[in-house]
Amino acid sequence: MSQLAHSTAHVAKDHKLSTASQFSKAAAHYNSHANVQKQAAAHLIKLLANKNQQGVCLDLGAGPLVNTALLQQYFATVVAMDLSHAMLNTDKSREYLKLCADMDNLPLQKNSVDCVFSNFAVQWSADLPLLFKQLFAVLKDNGRVYLSCVIAGSLHEIKQAFSCLDDQSRINQFHSSDNVTQYAKAAGFKVNFAVDTCYTDAYKSPLEAIRSIKAIGATSLHSNKKRQGLLTKQALNNVCKAYPLVDGHARVSYHVVLLELEKQ
Repeated sequence: MSQLAHSTAHVAKDHKLSTASQFSKAAAHYNSHANVQKQAAAHLIKLLANKNQQGVCLDLGAGPLVNTALLQQYFATVVAMDLSHAMLNTDKSREYLKLCADMDNLPLQKNSVDCVFSNFAVQWSADLPLLFKQLFAVLKDNGRVYLSCVIAGSLHEIKQAFSCLDDQSRINQFHSSDNVTQYAKAAGFKVNFAVDTCYTDAYKSPLEAIRSIKAIGATSLHSNKKRQGLLTKQALNNVCKAYPLVDGHARVSYHVVLLELEKQ
């Protein structure tokens, strides 16, 4: 392995460990803050509920298993997969099939799954085009994917507020909607449904809005650069003052593409 390849591998591994750690820390209070995630999930469930579902469903990026429980109403078998052990152990009220694994290295056999459900998860993939190819491989013929993916334009309020400090990006760099759809098509999928939408949360203060991002674990950057340390109290006050308000509330916007894909 070359020095560059060795370095890149370590960066990727460190990024995955960091991402898993962030979501594990957020596990206990994820549900109380994941309002927009619940809205997106409801739209995806409505999409798949209109189809005659059966067989095995993979809940990819299952988080605290909220959607896993809903999916059990439509499929004979549901496998909840997530990178975080803590997330998968959040709901102990019932038995679930759980798989702690990395979506970028799916440990599933080819043609083994009838459906993939993924809500607010695939944007964390380190290689989205490759992920779509893997999903295509593990699906059976005529299998479907129902997913929501956070796209470019999201968290622009956070970006605007932090721009008062410097020009360093404090938010994730997301793919465009067109790119996400193109990756799916390049992997071989037929796109049955594709809609862009924007979900917005409103908070009483800028500080609550900023904390909401950390509360759902969405603080891991797709970047090899080391992040800056904790903000000073003065810097945080400046960020809060610069936060754009609408009707006296601090909003956090998530631009999302909703997709139904089919393997033919």
